[in-house]
Amino acid sequence: MTTGGHVGHESWLERDRLILLDSAPDVVGIASQPFWLNWREGEVRRRHAPDYFIRLADGRARVVGVRAEDQVDERTAEAFAATERACSAVGCSSVVQLYPV
Repeated sequence: MTTGGHVGHESWLERDRLILLDSAPDVVGIASQPFWLNWREGEVRRRHAPDYFIRLADGRARVVGVRAEDQVDERTAEAFAATERACSAVGCSSVVQLYPV
């Protein structure tokens, strides 16, 4: 086990992905909903909390979003894209994991 303790999850999909992450040999740390990303789209304020922050054994970081494919509408896709841009700007990768239902 990576953390030796409980890591939060909000859905069965997140739980299943968390189990895989926790047993991956290159994952040394996991945090659930690690931060809020806030941005504007024109006059509209937006925000998104990614599902997980992962620290890898080589020191790299990864932000992970987990969703069912049928739960990704235009607004959600925009939030994932904003998260990817923010992560790229600070040298971190962002991964969205979609699961068929």
